[in-house]
Amino acid sequence: MPLLFLHGAFAGAWCWDEHFLPWFAGHGYDAFALSFRGHGDSIGEDDLDELGIADYVQNLRTVVAELPAPPVLLGHSMGGFVAMEHLMGETAPGLVLMASVPPGGLLGPSLLLAAWNPRLTIELAMIQNISPVFATPAGLHDALFSRATCKSRRAQHYGRMSQESRRATLDMHNPLRLAADSLDPDMPVLVLGAEHDSLISPPFVRSTARTLGTRAEILPDTGHGIMLDAHWERAAERILFWLRANGH
Repeated sequence: MPLLFLHGAFAGAWCWDEHFLPWFAGHGYDAFALSFRGHGDSIGEDDLDELGIADYVQNLRTVVAELPAPPVLLGHSMGGFVAMEHLMGETAPGLVLMASVPPGGLLGPSLLLAAWNPRLTIELAMIQNISPVFATPAGLHDALFSRATCKSRRAQHYGRMSQESRRATLDMHNPLRLAADSLDPDMPVLVLGAEHDSLISPPFVRSTARTLGTRAEILPDTGHGIMLDAHWERAAERILFWLRANGH
């Protein structure tokens, strides 16, 4: 059963390379990750701001069509939003959402972040509208990692961040017309959040799960960058258990 991992904003397929791809391959899965157009090593960086969520959905559908069998989709943050958009017209053997942008969009999480952490809000705005070089080490750590994650880890990812499409970001502020019956009722869904996520906090993760007719699971002592956090293996083990419980 193939697994297809979908990255979040400012990232690329590289965010899955360090832990998740080799770990799941070691457990017998064909594990793949794509970089949406304009991200990672993909083409399209020069026209990035012209790309929207619909373009990322098309990227996903192109890759799905090329795989030997329909994959379980595992989307982090923006990647979860792309996966849900895709699945409103398609199906998959399963869906895992990890700290996903909720179906209601980014407006709620953005307002909450502005109220509780205005410094990080300003820094994220500068990263989005100018360049990732405006990410400070402290801000990057606050945005992505739990306190348990060694601060030296942020330097490893600082230079790999890419710009994000303004159009795609605006698209994510618009809610999906999604309800539990919008998706294949036979498709198993796992919704994971992170206890110390300052970007998509647990209440929004729980709201996503309710919309999809399931219950969220909040990973303790974990930050938004679940796949790179010090406690990444907790998430991987939970996903593995879920995959096997669902016959994958």
